[in-house]
Amino acid sequence: MNDYELKFKQHSLDRMKERGINLKKEDITANYLRSMPYYTDKGCIKYLDWNNQVVYYVRLYDGSYNVETIIKTNPIQMIRNLCDAYRMLCENKYHTQNKCIHCNNWKFERICRDNLFGTCKRGDDCKYIHKKLSIKE
Repeated sequence: MNDYELKFKQHSLDRMKERGINLKKEDITANYLRSMPYYTDKGCIKYLDWNNQVVYYVRLYDGSYNVETIIKTNPIQMIRNLCDAYRMLCENKYHTQNKCIHCNNWKFERICRDNLFGTCKRGDDCKYIHKKLSIKE
């Protein structure tokens, strides 16, 4: 996302209220979104906010980025989205250079779901990948 203006469609504001998403619109800036992993789906850029467990759906119209909607998610859905984002990044950026950086470490089937909830008791004996992702309290 370039330094374009970020606008909120009324639909996104209505959905925030309807879905109980308690975020301040003023805190959601282009720089904030730019710091997140994302992927593109059918012309929509989906920014993945792990800390708030939401996905921002953003489209570019007439030189400004428009937040079309915001959806709540849960850690399992979010990790699936993150896996998609890192896989797409790897395929589009690194595979073209005959490199593979993210694919193996971001396969959903290889990630410890217990660890996402802080309940994995296997520690170093766990055969799954533990991702260091934090949810703010």
